[in-house]
Amino acid sequence: MSNNKTHKITPPTVADSPMWDRLMGNYNFACLMVSAQLDITGLIEQGYDTCKSLSQKLQLSDKGMRFFLLVLSHLGHICYDNHRLKNTELSQSYLSKDSLYYWGEVLLDPFHIYNVNHLDKKILTSLEREYELECKGRSVTDMWQNNDMDSESAAAFTHLMHSQGFASAVTAVSNGIFAEVQCLMDAGGGSGAIALPFCDSYPKRKAVLFDLTPVCAVASEYVQNFGKKEQVRIVPGDFFTGSWPEGCDGICLSNILHDWRPETCQFLIDKAFAFLPNGGHLFIHDMLLDETRLTPSLFCFHLFMNHGSQLYSTDELNEMLEKAGFEDTQCRRALGYFFVVSARKPQVS
Repeated sequence: MSNNKTHKITPPTVADSPMWDRLMGNYNFACLMVSAQLDITGLIEQGYDTCKSLSQKLQLSDKGMRFFLLVLSHLGHICYDNHRLKNTELSQSYLSKDSLYYWGEVLLDPFHIYNVNHLDKKILTSLEREYELECKGRSVTDMWQNNDMDSESAAAFTHLMHSQGFASAVTAVSNGIFAEVQCLMDAGGGSGAIALPFCDSYPKRKAVLFDLTPVCAVASEYVQNFGKKEQVRIVPGDFFTGSWPEGCDGICLSNILHDWRPETCQFLIDKAFAFLPNGGHLFIHDMLLDETRLTPSLFCFHLFMNHGSQLYSTDELNEMLEKAGFEDTQCRRALGYFFVVSARKPQVS
C-alpha cells in the first residue's frame, strides 16, 4: 500500500475454496490424460492392483504413484477393496481399451486441442480475434468446408469424435428417438456413431453414412468391425456443395452444427428440408447450450476458441428449424449433457 493510513484488516466474507478448486482443477484432466498414457485401467485389470505393483511395473516413484492414485480415486475412476485397487464402472466404461466407449482418442489428444499449456494466452488471443484450430499449419474448419482434409488428419479426427460421441449416440437410439425412420442418413457421420447403433437396434432397416472421402475410408473399418456392411451404405461426398444420397426418410446431424456459425447451420438445415420427403425427420444430436451450467458454457467457449463457432440452445435450434419450414419440433435427452432436437417436414394434404 502506498499511503500511511492504517487499515483495519478484516477477514473475507466468502471462503477461498472455490479459488483453490479452480486452480487445482487444471490437474483433473491432465491426470486422466496421464492415466490413459500409462493405461492404469488396463494394468489394474491385468492384476497390478496395488500401488507398489503399479509403480514397480511402470518404474515410477512409489510415493508419487500413491498420491496420483489418490487423485484418480477422488475423480471416481478407481476405488479400494481390501487394500486392492479396483476400476470403477466409470473407468471400465471410458478408460478401458476394451470398452466400446473408450475415451483414449480424446485423452491422448493427438491435435493438442485440450493442452492446458499457455491456455491463458489462447483465451486472450481468441478474445482479440477469432482463433482457428490448426492442423499442420492449416485451419481445420477450412479443411472440412473445402473438402481438403488429408487422410491422416481425417482418421485422427474421426477416432477422436467417435470417442466423444458414441456413448450418447447409442443411448439416443436406445431411447427410441429414431423409431419412425426406415432409412437414416448419418450426415457428416464420421465413424457412423449414429448409423451403427441405429442398424443394431433395427436389423431390418438401412442407414447411409455420408462424409468426405478420407473419412469414409475410416468409416468402412468401423462398419466392418461392427458387422453392419449389409445395412450401412457408405457414400463419399460433400454436404456443402454436393448432392445428398437419395432414399432416406431421416437425416441426423450428430455433433455437426456446433462446428459452424449460425448462417452455415441454417444453410444445412434448409438443405435437409429440401432433401427430405414429406413427413421425413431431421435430428440434431449435440450438446445444447445451457447458460446456467458450467460445462456446456465452457464447451461453448472452447468451440469459439477453436472454430469461431458455438453451442446452440434449444430455442435457437427451434428457430432455425421453423425458419426452414419444419414443424413438430421436440427435444429429448440422450446422455449427460447431450440431447436430440428433432423436427418433421410437413405432409402435403
